[in-house]
Amino acid sequence: MEIPRCRMWIIVLISCCAKYAASQTTVVAFPGDNSTISFIIPQGGLGTGSSFYFVTPNSLVAFIVTASDTFVATDPYKNRVVFEGSYSSRNMTFVLRNITRSDAGYYTCGGGGGANLIQGCGLKLIVIGEPTKPVISLQSTPVVGRNVTLTCSSTSTTLPVHHGLTFTYTWKIDGRNLTSPGGTSITLPVESYNPPGVTCHVTENEGLGRDSDVRVLTPDYPPYNISISATSVQVKETDDVPQVTCVGTCRPTCSYSWKQGSQIVVTGQVLDLGAANRTMAGSYVCTADNIYGTLESRAMELDVQYSPAAVVMANGLSGTAEVDERGSVVLSCAVDSNPLSSISIMNGTVRLNHVTEAATASFNWTEADCLDSGVYTCVARNIAGQTTASVTVNAKCSPRLNFQYPAQRDVYVDIGQPVRLQAHILAFPRPTFTWLKQNGGSEEPVDVSKWRQYDEAMTSYIVTDIAEENDYGVYHVNVRNPLGRFRMQFQLGKKAPLSVPENFQCQNKVGGYILQWTPGGDAETRGVGFLVEQRLPQANWTTVSARVVSDGMLRQIHLPQYGGSTVFFRLYATEDTAVTSPVTASCTTFTAVVPSGELSFGAGVGVGFAVAVVAVAVSLAVVCICRKRRRSMRNDSPRKKEEESVYHEVAASTATVQHSRQQDRQPGEGTSRNTYEALTSDRDTPVEAPPYEQLEKQYVNMAVSADDET
Repeated sequence: MEIPRCRMWIIVLISCCAKYAASQTTVVAFPGDNSTISFIIPQGGLGTGSSFYFVTPNSLVAFIVTASDTFVATDPYKNRVVFEGSYSSRNMTFVLRNITRSDAGYYTCGGGGGANLIQGCGLKLIVIGEPTKPVISLQSTPVVGRNVTLTCSSTSTTLPVHHGLTFTYTWKIDGRNLTSPGGTSITLPVESYNPPGVTCHVTENEGLGRDSDVRVLTPDYPPYNISISATSVQVKETDDVPQVTCVGTCRPTCSYSWKQGSQIVVTGQVLDLGAANRTMAGSYVCTADNIYGTLESRAMELDVQYSPAAVVMANGLSGTAEVDERGSVVLSCAVDSNPLSSISIMNGTVRLNHVTEAATASFNWTEADCLDSGVYTCVARNIAGQTTASVTVNAKCSPRLNFQYPAQRDVYVDIGQPVRLQAHILAFPRPTFTWLKQNGGSEEPVDVSKWRQYDEAMTSYIVTDIAEENDYGVYHVNVRNPLGRFRMQFQLGKKAPLSVPENFQCQNKVGGYILQWTPGGDAETRGVGFLVEQRLPQANWTTVSARVVSDGMLRQIHLPQYGGSTVFFRLYATEDTAVTSPVTASCTTFTAVVPSGELSFGAGVGVGFAVAVVAVAVSLAVVCICRKRRRSMRNDSPRKKEEESVYHEVAASTATVQHSRQQDRQPGEGTSRNTYEALTSDRDTPVEAPPYEQLEKQYVNMAVSADDET
């Protein structure tokens, strides 16, 4: 650094010094200056006729002034000092040229010899030097939001050492001067996270100065700007939870932890929970901290989706619940799932109630009956999976016939064939079954050496592998539980030869044919099937796929019309592997439009229309007389007629009574229609389903109290 050069002199009278006189001259100069120095020798300082000696700091005589104003300079001042004063006036004025640092120091005066000091006479020559380069030091670590103290350190090179001059300090931040008073130390607030650059400039006695290097104040600070890589995570149970990373801005480096509630679950920046389970669901917060403070992130919400777990209860009981007949039933299903589930309450394949996005579902009715006994299932489903839960409802009731199953009361078999008599019962508690065979006017238990009895819940049956002549007759099964008893009769008879169908006709209607016949013999009581075949012109016989429906004593099928002038049909009666000989009829296709409902008989039915009508009428009359006569010969008792009446009113249903009853009930409502509305096929739909009260009365007619004896 180039040192500026200037000429200056300063004369200062200083008070006292232990080594020097009480009055002294001080001269401040820069190296290379020419300084004019002047001072007055104190009164009486010079002896009579004495000379004046100017002595250097090294105790060497710089120059001598005699009483006759003769000036003599010594080396190395011979060519550097020009005397301009007067001995007689005691004015010592001279010019010191080309001042060097070695000139600095304390000069003294001598009278009559260099060793004879003149008190109060002398010179302090200060030669200004360039301060050492300032260095900025910190008394503490800068922290954002706190104050920091900086100290500027520099060493004076001015001579002599004890010159008494002072430094002036100028502080700058990022190149801008601080307006506040400065000094060797300064206290500043740390307001920015960005590190400022601070410099210090030192000047000595308004002379030479130097700048420090820029001191960058890199501050520490508590955490701020904390962020997480995800604020919500959705995962299915047992899958790995995606990792979430937490990052905060802090100095010194932060330590991290993840909390759920007040409990630390993970230490570190990365939230790694592994396989998900439902207990992990909830809010997680990242905490960043260092020695200056702590900061929490916003919450990360973990949504753990899991498949439903269901509990279904009847009247508040799980597993199995007993209800009184005509008592109320409340089915409730509680589901734990995430997300919420679609919930169905089922009875078999019948859905009683269905709700979506729910945790609960219910279904109730106010009047339970035997048909309500069974297993009720809650089916819950969400995107994570599906589950089912079941409860068994047992409606307490006395034994009665279960119309959901056809009751084959009259069984006809050949000798040597196997036999099975079976009863389906509704009852709770579970009943006992006793099978009896009527022998004259009394009843006896079935022969266990011949018959085997099997009881399976609400079903009981007896079987024998080979029917014998003495096995034919009337059988009863007595069914009993603590609430009552029920009695059911069976007729085991010898199978008569299969009869050929009678009065087979083909009636031609617009767009189709109607085939009609009477079964013949007693086929209507034996479960006989019928096979219809047709033959179109110039074609072979083919089996017709058609439904056989009941029409009083007749059987009918409806077939679509085919092309050709005449279509032939033949009819067989079938039972097991036995098939009768066929009867044949034919129809002629319409060639003109016939009003709907008008019948036309084909030529194959008879010689003419009138003859056909008469023949049919006579045949029907004979058949009716014969059927009535055969029925009268079967010794049908009034009880059997009553049971058959009940059976034929209800047993035609191909779906359960319970199915339609529960479909009509509204979920959550305490109502019950108490009606057996049978869902039947097109073949045997009853005109009106019997009301519950009618069925109940018929039950009572067939069942007696448990306390009564027959």
